[in-house]
Amino acid sequence: MKDLKFLLELAKSATFEGGKEILKFYQSSEILMPINKKDEARAYEIYIKPDKSPVTQADLASNDKIFEILSKSGLPICSEEKILDENASEFWLIDPLDGTNDFISGVGEFCVCTALIQNSRPILGVIYVPISNEIYFAAKGLGTHYEKLKNFSSIQDQIASFSKQNLANKSQKRMAISRYGKNQIPLLLSQKLNLEPLRLSSAIKFCKIAEGTAEIYARFSPSSIWDNAAGEVVASEAGAVMIDLKTQNPPLYQTSNLKSNEFVVISKEFLDQKDEILAFIKEQI
Repeated sequence: MKDLKFLLELAKSATFEGGKEILKFYQSSEILMPINKKDEARAYEIYIKPDKSPVTQADLASNDKIFEILSKSGLPICSEEKILDENASEFWLIDPLDGTNDFISGVGEFCVCTALIQNSRPILGVIYVPISNEIYFAAKGLGTHYEKLKNFSSIQDQIASFSKQNLANKSQKRMAISRYGKNQIPLLLSQKLNLEPLRLSSAIKFCKIAEGTAEIYARFSPSSIWDNAAGEVVASEAGAVMIDLKTQNPPLYQTSNLKSNEFVVISKEFLDQKDEILAFIKEQI
């Protein structure tokens, strides 16, 4: 394997540039025009994939840019928009636009996710949030880091390193919950742990665990491996643990099975309650 730090910088660049491509198409929901007029004014096409999920020109443009940059590594690449049709012990796993529905609606809670998988486990992860121009990145043994980028110009324009003290309001403890999730178990768990529900879309929820603005993230709705791999590294290198609720082990990421099982992510501060949390979830399922 190439130097991990080199691969991390390559992934940061690819993820950032993919996000810049997305912003070329984005229209905020704050644009004041009737919905039908907004549809007419939309500067991109929307397609429906066989699984009934939407994909836009922004997804595809981001995907192409990320492939262009990551191909310099010589490693295979698997993405939501271009599945890797081979088994590989080491490969890139990307979601070029995680939160397409929020992108289309103009909500803004979407991101770009890049992970490096080795022997079915993620060892590197980058999440870029284009609207806020924030990037979270982590690699095994190197910790989790945060940058607020300046002027959307260069990945090297680092303003601040990852810091819980600077990012988190520790007086308010929260539980990250899918914005559109209908399963009641996360709400019941938040009540049991006395956590305020924080409804969010996309892999941004993993970032909230990492920075300390959320303590638990439990998912009981369908997801795919590219939705979660980068987020797991970002959260785990900040001290959190992600548990596959079917196997009770860390999740596996393989091209032979693109779907993720239900899972829970527990922050460092709540790890002493891990058994209690898992027991409660088991009772509810």
